[in-house]
Amino acid sequence: MYKFLLLFLLVSSVSVDAKSVDPTKPFNLSVSSTANVTNNNALILQTIVESGEHKSVVINGQLLRLGDQIRQYTLSEITDHYVLLSSLEKNIKLSMFSSVVAKSK
Repeated sequence: MYKFLLLFLLVSSVSVDAKSVDPTKPFNLSVSSTANVTNNNALILQTIVESGEHKSVVINGQLLRLGDQIRQYTLSEITDHYVLLSSLEKNIKLSMFSSVVAKSK
């Protein structure tokens, strides 16, 4: 009986520890609050939707069509791979895929 009780306590303590650890968290990851602020201010192109002749996009969870505004920018161009946001000060190109530069030997 004593061995059974000891085994039960050991198994229950291991399961409590396993619940407190996030298995998807990378090792030695530390996130600063400034990184979160920077990411919250970024405009992120999430998807481009084409329905017949009409195209729409989702930027930061907001569905937009040509001519719509997000913050101080107007959605001025939609292509298959990127969108162009325009304002009086500057233009921003948001891509679906980040550009990758491969170095060959």
